[in-house]
Amino acid sequence: MKVIQVIPAFRLAGAEVMCENLCVALKNAGVDVIAVSLYSENTAITDRLDKKGVRIEYLDKKPGFDASVIIKLVHLFKKEKPDVVHTHIYASKYALPAAAIAGVKKKIHTVHSMAQKEQGSLGKKVNTFLYRHCGVVPVALSSEVKKSIGEVYGLQESIIPVVYNGIDLSKCIRKNDYEANGVFTIVHVGRFMKVKNHKTLIRAFARFAEKKESTRLQLLGEGELLDEMKDYAEKLKVADKVEFLGLQSNVYPYLNKADVFCLPSEYEGVPMTLIEAMGTGLPIVASNVGGIPDMLVNGENALLVEPNYIAVEKAIEKLYNDVEFRIRLGNAAALRSEEFSAKVMASSYIKIYRS
Repeated sequence: MKVIQVIPAFRLAGAEVMCENLCVALKNAGVDVIAVSLYSENTAITDRLDKKGVRIEYLDKKPGFDASVIIKLVHLFKKEKPDVVHTHIYASKYALPAAAIAGVKKKIHTVHSMAQKEQGSLGKKVNTFLYRHCGVVPVALSSEVKKSIGEVYGLQESIIPVVYNGIDLSKCIRKNDYEANGVFTIVHVGRFMKVKNHKTLIRAFARFAEKKESTRLQLLGEGELLDEMKDYAEKLKVADKVEFLGLQSNVYPYLNKADVFCLPSEYEGVPMTLIEAMGTGLPIVASNVGGIPDMLVNGENALLVEPNYIAVEKAIEKLYNDVEFRIRLGNAAALRSEEFSAKVMASSYIKIYRS
């Protein structure tokens, strides 16, 4: 079986890491897999894929809508004759029409977030046509995402499969010391954008830090709101306790050394960073939104809260005050992470490819 995965670019973000993990796991399962990046960008992910022997094609896409990419994809698909074309994010509006033109029989698109948020108006119109008339199968990351696909595109939920994201769990550095060891550390991994809700996290941390002096907040990532959040930390007088650590190609050492992972997003699909924290065995505070309740159970393997600063701060303080509770949640999260392995994810997709 030959499968071509198409994504805009392999930048360090959730959908891109998921696609990387899927490519490697498919290759390990004996699938002939080719990765296609619309933009010609070399990144830490493309370097890792090269080392794993995954072939990557770059299409040199120009900014804005670039119709030449569709032509390039048609030529590529006719040359390679894949059994399946599988798209991610907005690559669908280029690759899926090209796959239809090239006569590719099986066309899959993973919806990486709530369908209302995933595409702009043009993308929604293109996907509506592809789902209804071109045999494209949308795959949801969670039951909540599945429901949103049905609502946005007018599809019966029975034809929408659900496949959880997966990671290479062997990369996780399993936590075995749950004592704070001097400084109680809260960590967040994610792009600085509104949906990630950094402002709420920093405000919650500021309230917590008023009561607990030996604490710090580590924020990994970059994005358009980075400078604004630095200013906000200054305004709340916690700049000396908030560490802006930038984009990290390897987050696992930071997760292992932290005491709590906090993800107060306004919405999520199935976030890769959350799976990484689960695999580490970190106690987790996360928003009770999107696909997160499909992944974790409040009080059993995480604390799920409303994404406001009061709820987030209370959850952090609860974990701070009870090391035994941190141990129990962390161990339970690690156990749950086994259902989110890249191997399980690849197996589920192979079943869809063959159906």
